Amino acid sequence: MEKNLTIRGLPQVLALDGWWLVAAPSGDDGADGDAAANAGLSRRARRLGAILILVALADLLFWRHGPGLSLALFAAAIFALSMAQGVVVWRGPAVLLVLAALPVIDHLQALSLTFLVLGQIVALLWSRHPDASAAQLIRSAIRFLGKLPGNWVRVLDPRRLSVGGSALRDAGAPALALRRMLRNWALPVGGSLVFLALLMEANPVLARLLQIDLDLWQTVRRALFWAGTAVFVSPFLLPMDDPLAKAPQRDPSRWRLTGFGINAGAVLRALVLFNLLIAVQSLTDLLILLGGADLSAGMTLAEYAHRGAYPLLATALIAAAFALTARPFLAEHRLMRPLMLVWLAQNMVLCGAAALRLELYIESFGLTYLRLHALIWMGLVAAGLSLLIWQVLRRRSNDWLGRRVAVLLVTTLYLCSFVNFAQIIAAQNVTRPDPDRAYLCSLGPLASGPILASGVGRRIANRIDLGDCEITAPRIRNWREWGFRTWSAHRYVRQVSYEARP
Repeated sequence: MEKNLTIRGLPQVLALDGWWLVAAPSGDDGADGDAAANAGLSRRARRLGAILILVALADLLFWRHGPGLSLALFAAAIFALSMAQGVVVWRGPAVLLVLAALPVIDHLQALSLTFLVLGQIVALLWSRHPDASAAQLIRSAIRFLGKLPGNWVRVLDPRRLSVGGSALRDAGAPALALRRMLRNWALPVGGSLVFLALLMEANPVLARLLQIDLDLWQTVRRALFWAGTAVFVSPFLLPMDDPLAKAPQRDPSRWRLTGFGINAGAVLRALVLFNLLIAVQSLTDLLILLGGADLSAGMTLAEYAHRGAYPLLATALIAAAFALTARPFLAEHRLMRPLMLVWLAQNMVLCGAAALRLELYIESFGLTYLRLHALIWMGLVAAGLSLLIWQVLRRRSNDWLGRRVAVLLVTTLYLCSFVNFAQIIAAQNVTRPDPDRAYLCSLGPLASGPILASGVGRRIANRIDLGDCEITAPRIRNWREWGFRTWSAHRYVRQVSYEARP
């Protein structure tokens, strides 16, 4: 009987020796390796070119010039050059960057600069990770800011070829890039220098234009400025952390403080006592501020207003913190929720009483930055308490509340960055019978218009004399320092000066 020969598998010897049957040709691996190396060099070359462009632009915008509009233009240049580093979308991030730059265009200050920097980082992250949520982008931006000092230090690592680039483990790549650069640029640059020397010899006008008066210390300072600019901008052109990376999730609404005497019974008793105390305080304020009740002997209304404005605001803030702490226990007793609502409503009344006290104090002693900011803060606290009331009524989570409070705070700060508080304070204080001239001088050039219009001060050349002190009139030395608020204040002063002419 004929038998078929069956080989059940490849003999082990042949399997071990036959690796070459499935191995890719060595030439393909070499081609892939060269392609990857060339792609890496291309990315580093683009990044280095972007950094050189930004250094040149920074020299034009900032060297020996004050910042202003130039900062917004520089931020736009960083964003535009980052598009060559792998941007996915650009329209939404570009709109965000414009909104973040508007406060700087209005007036350069710490608040407007903060909006510009944060807006720049979030816009870059958004352009590279369009699927990330707003919360993820903000968290990633905060992480980026936290890593900035370390990134700047790593930029100075001499083992890195490109500024801020990844370490080059391949020692041949730098030499290859250098040879290519020398081969491509030696003839054009060398020939141009020869022709330039001949033309300068033949043309005295050109020689005079290109004459170099070298100041060594100035050259060193400028070179350091260039190097600092390169180090500063390099992290913004590198790949950033993925905002979509998962982070541990926690439910803030379930957070409880244990071991500190905080429990359902303690919260219930605290709400009863706290409500009684706040009710007594609110009733007293209403009787004095609105009902005309008599004060203690020897106490003026201004002193009464000053003593209570800021402590009442602090009380409202502590009340909000207590409400967040007590929220997890509200379902454990039927009186908890009504008492919490009464507690929050009473603290809103407390904020109103603090604002009334502060208004009385301003009428007696004038307006200052601190008092104006306190009024804004009182409004924010009252708005936050109203959100707390809505949270309790609708049984929303603390995370829901936190997002809305954050939006409220950022929106308020953003709008405040467009307000000329110096002009508002000056306009209110110059109407007083005996304004504080020293404080008016401390408000600076942006307060010049109301001071000049009221007759408290008079203009002498580029100064405004207030008798005991003087301030500089607002001016813009060049377009780089331009700001809408300074330009508007300058126009105000010119208009008042023109109308004051005989």
